[in-house]
Amino acid sequence: MAATDKPLLRAQNTPAPQYFNKDKNQYEVIEGRDGANAFIQLGTIAMESWEGTTNIEKIFPSNRFGFSAINDGLADITFTINGNTRRLKPGDAYAALFEPFTTVTIVATTPYRAEVLK
Repeated sequence: MAATDKPLLRAQNTPAPQYFNKDKNQYEVIEGRDGANAFIQLGTIAMESWEGTTNIEKIFPSNRFGFSAINDGLADITFTINGNTRRLKPGDAYAALFEPFTTVTIVATTPYRAEVLK
């Protein structure tokens, strides 16, 4: 269902400050500090990390926005997100935010470490 199909939250019969949480398919009250709204910047919440030495296609259950990797080996590795491929030389590290993605493909024959951020 879309946000337009869900009722707004009310406090004392007045719509409360709120946002629509797509992951939970519901409105949630905005909570902040000192009268300000709280928010979480996309691409700043660590979700999943892994290590490997071989090719892998990781598929995530919801959008991810950040990716980082370290090439710990002696050969190049590549990763592809949203059709864009980057190459990491031995010893290189990479971290960036992307348009939303649910898949990352890594081509490797050497050790690496990787992490995705929501």
